[in-house]
Amino acid sequence: MPIDGSKRFHYGIAMADYTLKNIPEDIYHRAQSAAETSFRSLNQEIIYRLRRSFDAEDARLSAVHAKWVLEALASGPAKPLEMSEMDAAFERGVTRAKARKVGA
Repeated sequence: MPIDGSKRFHYGIAMADYTLKNIPEDIYHRAQSAAETSFRSLNQEIIYRLRRSFDAEDARLSAVHAKWVLEALASGPAKPLEMSEMDAAFERGVTRAKARKVGA
């Protein structure tokens, strides 16, 4: 991998440089306090918090996917859909998507 100006290496891993700007003062102080309490630098604390938020999101998605699989398995044996059933399912999906878009 070529080294460019936007990446540096830390423990053999390419790391991107990024500067946060316009951090609200209350968030900055909370992050600084949490970093001191955890014996981390502010940068380490922010990376730790970002990773935790992404891990939590991944866990929620995994749970949703597992629920869908279990629902599909519990719904009974698979059978081919008729064209009318496919059309009806498509329409339900479009209706739900439009409802979500309006509600957002």
